[in-house]
This record gives sequence, C-alpha cells and structure tokens, in this order.
Amino acid sequence: MKNPKAKGSQFEREIAKQLSLWLTLDKREDVLWRSSLSGGRATIAHRKGKDVRQCGDLCAVGPEGHKFCEQFFVELKHIKRLALDQFLIKGTGPLANFWRKAKHEAAKHKRQPILIARQNGWPVIVLSDALLPWTSPFIRTEDVFITRLDAWNTSLFYAWGRLGLMPTKRIPRE
Repeated sequence: MKNPKAKGSQFEREIAKQLSLWLTLDKREDVLWRSSLSGGRATIAHRKGKDVRQCGDLCAVGPEGHKFCEQFFVELKHIKRLALDQFLIKGTGPLANFWRKAKHEAAKHKRQPILIARQNGWPVIVLSDALLPWTSPFIRTEDVFITRLDAWNTSLFYAWGRLGLMPTKRIPRE
C-alpha cells in the first residue's frame, strides 16, 4: 500500500501536468505546478496578516497559467474513500469537509473554489460553485456543480485560459 502523503503528492503532480497541457493545447506540461508546502505557504502568511498571490494546491509557473490561478483556488485530494454518497445525501463525510475548506480558503483569497478529487479506483471528479464554461456537470446540488475531469472540453478550457473569461452562472450564496 502506498504512503497516503506520497499518493497525494503524485496526484497533485499528475493534475498539474494535465491542466498545463490543456491550458496550452498539449504544448507545455509545466505551466502549473504544486504550490510550496502544498498550499500551506498562503495559510502561514494569512495567519501573519499577509496576503500572498500563491494559494491552493496549484500555482502558475508559466505565464499561460496566471489567469487560471488568479481566478481559481484549486484544492486537490486523492484518498481511499471520498464518500460521495454521504456528501450528496447528508452533506457529511470527507468530501463535504474538503469542499467546505476549499470554499472557505477561496473566499479568504477572493478566488473561486475548485476541488479536484479522486477516490481509489474511481475517476477524478471536480467540484465548483459555478457552472464552468468548458464542462457540463453530471450532478448539481444546491451549492455545487460536480463533473468528471475527463469530461472537460479541453479546447474550451484552452480558449477560456487565453481569454480569461469568468464563468457566469454562479450559484447564489445565502
């Protein structure tokens, strides 16, 4: 069995590479990369009353990723069991906790939350509080759109990244 921390780090590298390729239409795989301390740098700075540009689990290391990282707070999780059923039915479980944390952290940094998560043996899913223009959700609840990462339209994702267009159909907050 793999070390959970190593599994999470490997997942972060895989997603950074995949999103980088999408942002550049398969030209570069090094546009996004893991944030230092896996997003902990922003948490430490925030405690000291400082605001840093880098937040979340991914940061831009190339100019093609700047618009994406300026708009989105990306949290990445790969665990044994996400408990999607608990999340959808009762709003509890690991996935619910990750989503609440992502929304809270994104709000602190004035960014839109995206949680990209994977349960062992399952496809990668994406949670957002807005209908992202490059995808169609397969599940929508009161406060979240859920889609599979492999269902993202990469050419629309690329076009969005080039133009920096904001998703327009946000879920109203209470």
